[in-house]
Amino acid sequence: MTPPRLVLRADGNSRIGLGHVMRLLALAEILRPDFTEQLFLIREPDEALGQQLAAAGLRVVALPAQPQPEEAAHLVRHVLRATDVLVLDGYDFRYDYHNTVRGAVARLVYVDDLHGFPLAADLVLNPAGGVQLRQYQMRQPGARLLAGPAFAPLRSAFREATRQPASEAPCTSVLVCLGGADPTHQTRHVAAALLALPTVAQVHAVVGSAYSGREALQAWADEQPRLTLHHSLPAPELVALMRRCGAAVCSPSTISYEYCAAGGGLLLLLPVADNQHDINHFLLEAGLALPYPSAPNVLTSPEANRLTRQLRQTQRHVFDGLAPVRLRQEFRALGLPAPPFLLRPVVAADSAQLLAWTNDPTVRQFSFNPEPVARPAHEQWLAARLQDPASLLLLAEDAASGQPLGLIRFQVEEARATLSYLLDARFRGQGLAPLLLLAGTRVLAQTFGSVRQVVGHVQVANVASVKAFERAGFQLNTEAGPAPDSVTFSWETAGL
Repeated sequence: MTPPRLVLRADGNSRIGLGHVMRLLALAEILRPDFTEQLFLIREPDEALGQQLAAAGLRVVALPAQPQPEEAAHLVRHVLRATDVLVLDGYDFRYDYHNTVRGAVARLVYVDDLHGFPLAADLVLNPAGGVQLRQYQMRQPGARLLAGPAFAPLRSAFREATRQPASEAPCTSVLVCLGGADPTHQTRHVAAALLALPTVAQVHAVVGSAYSGREALQAWADEQPRLTLHHSLPAPELVALMRRCGAAVCSPSTISYEYCAAGGGLLLLLPVADNQHDINHFLLEAGLALPYPSAPNVLTSPEANRLTRQLRQTQRHVFDGLAPVRLRQEFRALGLPAPPFLLRPVVAADSAQLLAWTNDPTVRQFSFNPEPVARPAHEQWLAARLQDPASLLLLAEDAASGQPLGLIRFQVEEARATLSYLLDARFRGQGLAPLLLLAGTRVLAQTFGSVRQVVGHVQVANVASVKAFERAGFQLNTEAGPAPDSVTFSWETAGL
């Protein structure tokens, strides 16, 4: 079978900026272990951008400029394969485009921050928090939404920065970055306003390769002794600069997320495009940032340093560095079919069925306690679990026949849940175990919003179960299992 390729499609230039391209470049970095071949489809890239994409290990395919319907048909005929995972990022890829390419690939993913038109994607990735599936017009059965910083793809330098201690820089040094292109040319106005504040000692302004008017901005910056203008900083250098700036004025876009991940501080938001509404609203509502018009009052307040520490602490909690793990989990899970069963809570009347499964010889063979379970002990155990608010027991029933086919159960302790599962002998060998693991974990995440990690312990000799966890997207954990010759798999949830 042809291995799946990751095919990415976005455009970037001085008019629309490079945000779409940079998001997909970060996603490609994260998913590289799972896709040996990655293509980036882009219209007429300039030389520098093409070289940047190629240097990241992407095979760049330059597309001719043509109407979207013709482009979609061209991709179907000449580029796409039935095993591909196609990721689109851009506002021109609307429903007709989705509908044309969807039938030519295994899965379609759309990176979105507008939710303004119908979609035919299997998975929608929206970096803004607080967005709900009901806000979308999903036309693909079983389509899912991943929203918020928990799933936001950031470049490697910023992912690594989340593992460093939070910055302790004071808010007297201020970063200004309104996206690489700054399409409304606000950088000079913002920098001038900040330089007029008596508490601001230094301003660092950053523009990218898509910024037009750089020479004029540089000429003005050369006349400002407390202003340094930076152009097209590599990601590691931008991280270092952010960590020296205890305050920042950013557009509510990826650059704001990067600042929070790099070390954070007093983040002030200035929207420069309509598509930034959702992230702006989320960052303000979640207590991660303040609106830019408050800058004069906040930066000159005696409470500025206390507020900086407060925002930084909240930012570090939300940007926990686990987004790459969650994204790899979800993209692995994309390869699984829809489950042919329904899950429902276990009730007392299921006791006999559960006991029969528990004492199945194969189940006992791979249990950490291989001894058969007596009925009185089982009934006592089940009654206790059904009364325990930290327990979740789910029975899987075949959607066609209604026959019980398996059980998955979770025991929650604070932010962690431990799972175990089993399948009826009649339904083994049909590839249902990874579907059960994935479906059960998603129900758990909806039921227990405080859970941030799900773990399962498996005997190494239980090869089928090890493969099931891997296929479901669980990661092999460095934590030792509860017994010799056992391993632990984990799934990182987004929490609520």
